[in-house]
Amino acid sequence: MPRVKIEKIDLEGKGIGYVNGKIVFVPNALLGEIYDVLIVKEKKNYQIGKIQKIVSSHSNRLKPFCPYFFSCGGCDFAHLAYEDTISLKKNMLEELMRLNHLYVKEIPIISSKEPFFYRNKVSLKVLDGKLGFYEGRSHSFVEIQECKIAKQAINEILRDFEFFSFWNGELILRVNQNNEILMQLITKEKVNISDILFEKHKIVGIFLNDKCIYGVPYFFERKNGVLYQVSMNSFFQVNDFISESLFWTIRELSKNAKHVLDLYCGVGSLGLQLAKQGSIVTGIELVPAAVLNAVKNAKLNHFRNCFFHCGKVEQLILKIPLEFDTILVDPPRSGLDAVTRKTILDILPNSLIYVSCNPYTLIRDLKEFYDFYDIKTVKGFDMFPFTRHIETLCLLIKK
Repeated sequence: MPRVKIEKIDLEGKGIGYVNGKIVFVPNALLGEIYDVLIVKEKKNYQIGKIQKIVSSHSNRLKPFCPYFFSCGGCDFAHLAYEDTISLKKNMLEELMRLNHLYVKEIPIISSKEPFFYRNKVSLKVLDGKLGFYEGRSHSFVEIQECKIAKQAINEILRDFEFFSFWNGELILRVNQNNEILMQLITKEKVNISDILFEKHKIVGIFLNDKCIYGVPYFFERKNGVLYQVSMNSFFQVNDFISESLFWTIRELSKNAKHVLDLYCGVGSLGLQLAKQGSIVTGIELVPAAVLNAVKNAKLNHFRNCFFHCGKVEQLILKIPLEFDTILVDPPRSGLDAVTRKTILDILPNSLIYVSCNPYTLIRDLKEFYDFYDIKTVKGFDMFPFTRHIETLCLLIKK
């Protein structure tokens, strides 16, 4: 079994070492530590190792707060104090920006007020009547009793899973700030849910596969004075504490925005914040249920300055003949496609606000705008504490 010393931490939080001159990536590693590792994947140019024994540990290493840490793969940094995870993410984001010659200033990271029990949506596997997750990058099932980063209302449902009557499939749970729960059961089996669940929990809606079989298919959230209707499968930020900070920051950066194009708008979570302060907002979103939510949300808040369109961003952005002084984008992890990047440059708004959950595609896209825009502000938001993920907000101003 090879022995590896970690010489660097990569931008996804994995340790980097060498075995016989060949690079090996080691999850859950810390800088300077030495391990005996099991090589679990062998590629032409690299290997992936799994820690079998810690020979020499870093002074910052803690006993993981989660008993499933080494098997689940959901949390990357459960072996660190929360403050240390913020420092690690800050260093990784700053290094990535500097390596690409985009931004050399210090990048602040907004910490989550609650680093534990924050996640308001989880998707769990159900296997032979047991709940759990798949191990990272595999289909190895890991049974769990509790998730330390899921909201307590979700964990309470997990503890009562015996009152569900299906054995294989998926269970998706979503909870709002009032602890009201939407759930989706994905299974081919016949389902019979015990009345005890309704007595113990604030269940407002249940989906069986794609059909709502109980209650209503949505609940409500209120953020910074804006009321949102959120459906089961619509995108909405998973961390209530951080999302409010993100929303306030976008409002501060867009005080002078008159006409905003909101791309990948979801239920209108970001755009409606700007509508509240008087901006005219035009949103584009692919998911029909989310667009219906966005239209409903504008009505709920009595906003008459919002217009939403359903379809692919790269197609609809070519058909909207309006002028925009501000474009707001919050794309999926794949970032902006080539057509959308080009069309943004054709519109050439005064400001571009880019919210990203993937620093790598963010960097790729920022390079496309570099000749036309100055990067004025970069902030990180720790939307996903104890994971390697970081939400990044960039403000670009036309040169």
